[in-house]
Amino acid sequence: MAKVLESGDAKFKQGDLVWGMTGWEWYSMRGLTAYAGFYEIFSPKKGETVFVSSASEAVGQLVGQFAKLARCYVVGSAGSKDKVDLLKNKFRFDQKVSKMDHKRGGLKHAQVWFMGNK
Repeated sequence: MAKVLESGDAKFKQGDLVWGMTGWEWYSMRGLTAYAGFYEIFSPKKGETVFVSSASEAVGQLVGQFAKLARCYVVGSAGSKDKVDLLKNKFRFDQKVSKMDHKRGGLKHAQVWFMGNK
C-alpha cells in the first residue's frame, strides 16, 4: 500500500491510497534484510566490534547504522576509495577497510587485524 504524494495521472490525486507493486518493495526488502540480520540473528552488545562487508551498499549501510545505534565499534569494508571515504565521512564508521588494500595482505588480513587491534 502506498500514499500518492504527487501525480500526473488524472485517475490519482494527492492523498489517494493505492495498492499494488509500486517499486518500493525492493527497498523495504533491503531494510528488512538488514534489520533481521542485525537484530534477530546477530544482535551484538554495546562495545562489541561489528565488521560489515560491502558496507557502502544498501544493506551494509543500514547494518552499519544499526551497529552505531547499538554503540558498537563499527568496521566497514568497501571496494573503492570513494566508497571507503563515504563510510568514514558520511556514515561515521569507526574504521574503514578497502577490499583493494594489498599493503596489508587484502581483506582477510584486514579483518583479522581490525578484530584484534581496534
